[in-house]
Amino acid sequence: MKQANRVLPLAALALGGLLFLREAPLAAQSAPAAPPAGLSAPTPQQVVDKMDGKLSLTADQKAKITPIVADRQAKFKALADNTSLTRPQRAQQMRAIWKDSDGQINAILTPEQQQKYTEYKQELREQMKEHAQQHAAPN
Repeated sequence: MKQANRVLPLAALALGGLLFLREAPLAAQSAPAAPPAGLSAPTPQQVVDKMDGKLSLTADQKAKITPIVADRQAKFKALADNTSLTRPQRAQQMRAIWKDSDGQINAILTPEQQQKYTEYKQELREQMKEHAQQHAAPN
């Protein structure tokens, strides 16, 4: 049980990172706040363009979602820069950032788009889970 308590916050961080990564164009994926060497974080516009490809956003929706994504990215950067937090604290704050931004985004989407967005996020969770299992298996 103690190991599960340690794995859950790490999984939450990884899921948040994967969701952020998957919003990026396929050729330029990166981590939420500290991209690996040679890769850069997607711009808010790139994230919205990726969402547009999945959800068929209107121009008005794109204009409203872009600052939400920019704010989320700024919060992730600040979270990554805050070295005083423990992993569980970071995981908790990351979940709160995602919940807040997703709520704001969902409020802008139509019910059909909300369903597609939910399905897309679930797909990403499953991919993250598979990725975690592959890296947890002994070589």
